[in-house]
Amino acid sequence: MSEYLKPASFEIPPPPVPEEQITGTLTADVVVVGEGLAGLCAALSARQAGAETRIVTASARPVARGGSVFASYSRIMAAHGLPRLDLDDFFLEEFAANSFQVDQRKWYTLLDRSEEAMDWLADILEKEGLEVVLEDANRDDCHSPTWQPPGTHAFVGKGVTRAGTGMSLAVAALEKTFLEAGGEVLHSTPARYLEKADGRVTAVVVQKPGGDYLRLKARKGVILATGDFSANKEMMAKYCPQYAPDFTSAGDDYDVGFAVRGLYRGEGQQMALWAGAAWQKTWPCAVMIQGSRLGTSMPYGSHRGLRLNRRGERYCNEDMNGAYTALTTLREPGGQAYAIWGSNYARETVFRAHGGRREDPDLTPEQVIANWEDQVSKGQLVKGDTVEAVAEALGLPVEATMETIRRYNALCRAGKDGDFHKKPKYLQEIREAPFYGCSLSDRLFFTVLGGPRTNYKMQICDGRDEPIPGLWCVGSMVGDMYANCYNFRIPGQNYGACLTFGYLTGKRVAEE
Repeated sequence: MSEYLKPASFEIPPPPVPEEQITGTLTADVVVVGEGLAGLCAALSARQAGAETRIVTASARPVARGGSVFASYSRIMAAHGLPRLDLDDFFLEEFAANSFQVDQRKWYTLLDRSEEAMDWLADILEKEGLEVVLEDANRDDCHSPTWQPPGTHAFVGKGVTRAGTGMSLAVAALEKTFLEAGGEVLHSTPARYLEKADGRVTAVVVQKPGGDYLRLKARKGVILATGDFSANKEMMAKYCPQYAPDFTSAGDDYDVGFAVRGLYRGEGQQMALWAGAAWQKTWPCAVMIQGSRLGTSMPYGSHRGLRLNRRGERYCNEDMNGAYTALTTLREPGGQAYAIWGSNYARETVFRAHGGRREDPDLTPEQVIANWEDQVSKGQLVKGDTVEAVAEALGLPVEATMETIRRYNALCRAGKDGDFHKKPKYLQEIREAPFYGCSLSDRLFFTVLGGPRTNYKMQICDGRDEPIPGLWCVGSMVGDMYANCYNFRIPGQNYGACLTFGYLTGKRVAEE
């Protein structure tokens, strides 16, 4: 066998644990592996459908990061007076952004069933004293790549007031509801491999905190919900090579919350492969990336005015959000980019903050400038009485930068971008002192999305696209859900898919 055809080490299944080391057996209708939002929703909906359900998880508690969850509509949105939007054209734009390499059945299932799932979740959380709110999103021309449809829900209460940060409250409430419904959770108990009989997945072998092993039999099915593989360098090299160097490992911390580094090691993906699963057809796997929000006027935006590379050249149409900003910056010399603007920007553009609620008022110019001054004091922005001073402070070639700015300002005054064809309403002249500037070179790598080949029913499939009996998955490990990158045009889409497909899959497995 050539080196090219040799399986990677993670594709080789481990030897089974000697039977004498398996000290006990538990049986349930449904076994869920993982205790994030997707796993909890699957387990709870299965339990509510009458299935005896157990969760087994390597973590010591429910795990959550962030807290933005998309639904196409909900009773929360109706209470805010928001109309139902026709998102058909928008979804086609998103398919195009993903090079039509995604499974459209999954996306349309999310569009059509997320309202039902969100209302189900809202009922649960409100009974536990949490408030479900609408997180603010980018408001813009619907055909701009910065525009985001309303529908991003967030959870507040018990010390969490900022939208988009309350997922820990939600998963704690879901676990409580699951336990009260008669479910069981085995914490600090990592799954090691799946067992099959006559081609069907029938059990999970797990390792207890003391080191002994336990067999969890599943009468109806096993649902994997184990997260990503970004902390596994070998898997990253094979399935997401262009971003492998950008992730550092979180080690064995299965309880890691919000973190900008490699999270998990792909144990669920590996168990599926060992059980006969094929890998997703979309390659490479999509990375969840976010660029710098410094100087932005939008919750999920990036600076919309002039952007420069390290040579002082303008290099793009700046009408894009933070994820696309990161990708364009990576392709500039040294992966570096910068922004420069004048104080007039605070008065001539509408500013809304990240993490706000939809009903919050716009920021005033005074608030915007106060934010900039705070960022100057923290070393995040530079400030100067002249544009030249700002360019010099950023380390840019002053002469080339000034030539670019003169050209850009002339285009702004003319109301026509003859270089990159940015819409006139987005042209913002750099005019009034003091002037500000920043590096846009920072980028955040949150996770990698994808895994075993998965059909629209969340059944894991083999190389012939046939479902492996008894095996499902939900959450960020679902295959063929995203391509290119997770672009944040639907803020909370990943968690929305965790909710919707977790809710639907738990019921589906319970009814098998």
